[in-house]
Amino acid sequence: MKKPDRNEILNLWLMKYHNITVEELVENLPKEVLDSPSWFKLYPCTQEQHDEWVKETKELLNKKYKISKYLIDRRWGLIELDCSPYVKI
Repeated sequence: MKKPDRNEILNLWLMKYHNITVEELVENLPKEVLDSPSWFKLYPCTQEQHDEWVKETKELLNKKYKISKYLIDRRWGLIELDCSPYVKI
């Protein structure tokens, strides 16, 4: 079974809402910014966009990578902590 790529999950919201990819971020942002999670705040999303990203990510993991919904739900907290967009209030 192919393992899901973190960059693919990040690109779901970066491309859709900010028209940029992780590869472009690595090229454009200084290394100090990329080493910390503060770069997420440079590309915020609304709560509705975040909820849509959750739905799309779960569908991607289920359909493309054949991961069961049960396992996705069990591990979702770790995925969200690692890849979730910053929600502006």
